[in-house]
Amino acid sequence: MKRIIGSLLFLIVLALGWAVYQGTLRYNAQRSGGGETSSTDLAAGNNANTVAQPAPVNIAKPSPAVPDGFVPNRDTLKSILTNGVVRVSVENPSRPFYSEDQGKPQGFNVDFANLLFAQKEFTSGDHGRIVIDTYHGVDTYPDVPAQLMKTDPHGNAVVDIAMDGLTFPDNTPDGVVYSVPYVEDFGYALIVPHNSSVRSAADVAGKTIGVLQGDPDVKAYVTKAFPNSRIVELSDASIGGERSWMAHFLDSHQVDAIVYDYPFGVSEIKGTDLRFAVTKLDGSNLAYKIGVRKEDSALLIYLNSAIAKVKQTPEYLDLLRKYFVSDQVIVASASGAERTYVVRSGDTLNVIASSMLGSGSRYVEIQKRNNLANPNLILIGQHLVIPQR
Repeated sequence: MKRIIGSLLFLIVLALGWAVYQGTLRYNAQRSGGGETSSTDLAAGNNANTVAQPAPVNIAKPSPAVPDGFVPNRDTLKSILTNGVVRVSVENPSRPFYSEDQGKPQGFNVDFANLLFAQKEFTSGDHGRIVIDTYHGVDTYPDVPAQLMKTDPHGNAVVDIAMDGLTFPDNTPDGVVYSVPYVEDFGYALIVPHNSSVRSAADVAGKTIGVLQGDPDVKAYVTKAFPNSRIVELSDASIGGERSWMAHFLDSHQVDAIVYDYPFGVSEIKGTDLRFAVTKLDGSNLAYKIGVRKEDSALLIYLNSAIAKVKQTPEYLDLLRKYFVSDQVIVASASGAERTYVVRSGDTLNVIASSMLGSGSRYVEIQKRNNLANPNLILIGQHLVIPQR
């Protein structure tokens, strides 16, 4: 009897050892991308063109916004639709486009992304609602699109799109392409101290103009637009405390004026005594775009379609007015044959120009006279100076 019992115990131990051995083989095969296709792979829509991924439990959760069960996919559009989350590369902080308040994301890009990924292009997947994951901040502007080319230890991309008022051309950095603009019609602004004698672009001729260090586009613009002025590149590194770098250089008279992107300038000068002498300099036009990897052509098509739809909505105009209207704009009072008009509900500059100047195309004259950075930035009750008819 003892021999029989011993034989049975031996067989049981042998069977358990074989089961553990087979389980180990399957586990290693899944980690190496081979072996049998699991139910998780099928649910995620993986096919012969994608590499099998390890189970989510073996991957460190990249951010608080990524849901449990996230499964990477080399097809970024499919990853967004099946996981219900889009991972966004941002510069933090880059007000008013993006910042975090006690860990909570905020800014124009956050609100816009929620509108963007609520369009039907992105609501046909398994989840319906796409979570916006912006916990992928970098410190510098060029690193925002560069992060698209980074991967985790398993070879999976760490972000899906790059979004931070990007103005790079396609394939900058290599392998990154860009959507149609999601913000446009703004330009470079001329920023001065409140007591400055500079009130126009002509007033800055022969003076010292500051530009942001490391921004070749604005330097090229200023070099061409102000050939008789001295150009100084300024660092936006910490000056000490919370003081604006612009205020530091302007109040200390190291430069007479600064040329800077108007949308970013709104937050930069808020709370200072600085003013927009000109909100949009002639010949400047900024178009901010969303970056994706070159191979994500389907995602780019979906983004372009959704961006066009969002820009036609009242909610989009509300966002422009919420984030990009400034009360620090210099506007001269009406004089001579000029008149004043109070903006009413439903007004646009085109409509106002048509009724007050006889042609909708003359809206540009009203925009310039009132130092408006964008033709959409008018508010109900606002007083506009109407040029002579």
